[in-house]
Amino acid sequence: MFDPKEFIGVCRGLCQPGRSEAEYRTAVSRALYGVFLWAREELDARGCHVKADTYKEKPFEHDRVRSSFKTGKFRHDGVSSRLGGLYKLRYGSDYDLDVTINQGHVTQALEYVNYIQDAFGKGLFGAPPTTS
Repeated sequence: MFDPKEFIGVCRGLCQPGRSEAEYRTAVSRALYGVFLWAREELDARGCHVKADTYKEKPFEHDRVRSSFKTGKFRHDGVSSRLGGLYKLRYGSDYDLDVTINQGHVTQALEYVNYIQDAFGKGLFGAPPTTS
């Protein structure tokens, strides 16, 4: 099974001076998807139903994951805030062609990722999921 944290590694590899704007845009996008997919899998493994049951429900996975950090058992204001920041950066990099995306945007995305990774490892998902 693919480890979504590898997307974060791609982002880190592209956070270097002199990369093309396309690479910076890709880096920001991969940062968000690495965190999103990691969170989705961890939440689902812990009984928080966020994965889509049908293809039609796929677009709602993002909302479900984001909501999981706003309320309930996995509420974490810091993760929620930084995940929101990643979505804003990703929106700009994936959809807004009038904005120039540069290394600073990738650096900001990685700051959010680092915070989220730390929160996942130190509390939210630090222990393996319990199986019933």
